[in-house]
Amino acid sequence: MKKKLFALLIIALLIITKSAFSQTVTTIHVSGRYILGPCNDTLILKGVNYAPYNWGWSPTQLRINQVALSGANCVRIPWYVTTPDGPTPQVTYNNLVNLDSALSKCVQNKMIPIVELHDLTCVNNATALVTLSNFFVQPAVKILINKYKHSIILNIANEALFVSWAGNPTAAQTTFSNTYSSIVNTIRSNSITVPIMIDGSECGTNLDLLANVGQVLQAADPQNNLIFSAHAYWYSFAGNDSAQALAKINNALTKNIPFVFGEVANLQDDVTLCQYTLNYKPWLKIITQKKLGWLAWSWDNDGCPARQITAAGSFTSLTAFGADIVNNPIYGLSVGTVKSKYLVLGSCGTSTVSTGLTQISRASPSRFVYPNPSSGTFEIATDLELGAVQAFDVLGKEINCIQLPNRKYDLPEAESGIYFIHALILGGKKEIFRFVINKRY
Repeated sequence: MKKKLFALLIIALLIITKSAFSQTVTTIHVSGRYILGPCNDTLILKGVNYAPYNWGWSPTQLRINQVALSGANCVRIPWYVTTPDGPTPQVTYNNLVNLDSALSKCVQNKMIPIVELHDLTCVNNATALVTLSNFFVQPAVKILINKYKHSIILNIANEALFVSWAGNPTAAQTTFSNTYSSIVNTIRSNSITVPIMIDGSECGTNLDLLANVGQVLQAADPQNNLIFSAHAYWYSFAGNDSAQALAKINNALTKNIPFVFGEVANLQDDVTLCQYTLNYKPWLKIITQKKLGWLAWSWDNDGCPARQITAAGSFTSLTAFGADIVNNPIYGLSVGTVKSKYLVLGSCGTSTVSTGLTQISRASPSRFVYPNPSSGTFEIATDLELGAVQAFDVLGKEINCIQLPNRKYDLPEAESGIYFIHALILGGKKEIFRFVINKRY
């Protein structure tokens, strides 16, 4: 009898274990300060802002394939509910086929779409913000969100509300927190579980505010799936100074909330467009060192041409600013940017491998390392049992390889360079794959 009960217990445990491992998160989600993909891979958002139809482009024209050439892993897409800024008519935005097309092209090009509503840029009107956010709970919009729920992020509104600029900053902070909490709960009550991004106040710049209210807002979200976004127009907010910028970033990091820099640019507006030159390069070095995400403003058609990444929308027309954003060896989009594992594979399984992932062997396309290149930590994706894993440099010297949880490994003593990983798999077969370490990654 005891043997029978023990056998039944083992079977029950196996069923529970199999059930637990078969469950997959179907959206991008957050854990502490980190943003994770549907496959639980850590995502560092690196991309651009690109308005697919506004600011002069034809409603039939999309440049998303050109954006993808930059190496970006995400695109922040301005959208309008009632009041577009440029010559493109509102009817373009009312037609959700156009939004679907933009989202589809992002996904096809392995980039995460971040949809943001641009109508209330730098507007201090909480009531109007609540009304604007109802766009996301329209039945037709919900269908689109669910269609792309594996990869989409909803940015409620661009740069709305004032706090430190308000007459009573303490009351204004409460209004900010209560307004966004109400909006988030309305969205969640409509069975929308994807991550929601919230911009800072003061035209997006106020990272200090996000640090103050982030934990409260995150706890109030039934999904605990909020991302906070500051815009680095910090000529005044951080004195255009990298030491002040570092202090503000470090303060926000102590709050253990996920935040990104949703707009980073070389020039800042005031009385006139692009009035101030921004000290953005050391800021991006800090952001990269802290493993935070950022998105450059903007791909094209800005009111100030010197703030555009491209002169004419094509990747071949990079401006001086754009060439730095794309090719800078420390922070450039083409350097160490890792795309969502789900978008690369098409699922979280191991049956399909897309371009950009290194296969362990040509005979085993379902086994690969990810990310590659990396700063030294990688995981081996396979549905087979793994035995010993060893690492060797190009001279054949064995390198210390530490096993981490969830089939992850780390080469803590390895410098930048090329290494070969020897993995023993089920059946005693050893497979070898090439692995690149870039310490600046």
